[in-house]
Amino acid sequence: MHENQETVIKNNAVAENFWMGGSFETLRDFIAVDDQIDSDDEIESDNPETPEKKWSNVTRTAVVAVDTEDENKGKQLFSIPIEWIPRVAIRNNKMVLMPFEFCCREVIVRSRTQLIRCQSLTIPKEYYCDRHFFHVGCGGCTTEGSSDVQVFAATHLYVGLKTIMNYLNTNMYMNSGEMLAVLESNDTCLNFYEESFDDENQQIYTITSIKGTTIRKYLAHIVVCKYCIRHLGDFLSLLDQSVAHHPCPDHVDIDCDGYNKLGLPIRNYILDADFDMLMSKAYYGIIDDGSSKPCKYVDDFMDNFVIKYD
Repeated sequence: MHENQETVIKNNAVAENFWMGGSFETLRDFIAVDDQIDSDDEIESDNPETPEKKWSNVTRTAVVAVDTEDENKGKQLFSIPIEWIPRVAIRNNKMVLMPFEFCCREVIVRSRTQLIRCQSLTIPKEYYCDRHFFHVGCGGCTTEGSSDVQVFAATHLYVGLKTIMNYLNTNMYMNSGEMLAVLESNDTCLNFYEESFDDENQQIYTITSIKGTTIRKYLAHIVVCKYCIRHLGDFLSLLDQSVAHHPCPDHVDIDCDGYNKLGLPIRNYILDADFDMLMSKAYYGIIDDGSSKPCKYVDDFMDNFVIKYD
């Protein structure tokens, strides 16, 4: 098996005597660990080959609760080794282990009082998935006991921001703050250039002006789409060019809670939004009619506009 492939779990063990009660129909998927097992107790072997073998009763398994195909039957509860927690996901209705560990894994622990963001463990095939898939915001990973997330103060983007930050960290973009600030503008203030040639093969640039909020929808889709993520670097370059002289206020005037290491204004939130809805809105929010696929909008944009070289 290739090291970058996910591993399909073919024989799922059904969890028995789960310590939480209920059918959990109104909850998203979750992972739970019972850490209140008495470790002084011993578990006797049920293997006839080793009848006298015993182990201390420490936590070795977790419970994964996922939706069934029949919505009326609530959740299915499966038992998994605790070592699988960072890598487990659902793909194509099958439990899999990803070739990497997810950051920001939300786990319910019996002995603690926690604010947990229940998220579907199912990762649709059209979504871009890396180790930061479940990461919300542009800051560091959430710490144990804290639900604060750091987001860009300049714009309403919440998922896929870790990927944006990775690109901005390269220092390839001259106007990072302005790029984010303009994304909330309803004015058609962003100029993009279409390239053509006249009869004498002279280069001609035709300007098309677009609203900042429209560009935000494009960007939101690109960072969560498996197909369109390939455009992110070039898309940010086009946006960087378009804000060089745009009329929006300087990004340093934005009301914020502070600045990150790139000097970008940020807000600290306890974000109670549904993660699955945030992902869906980012992926499908670009569509303005019911007939086109979201990726077509991005492809058309990237095919039409170019960097203008003076």
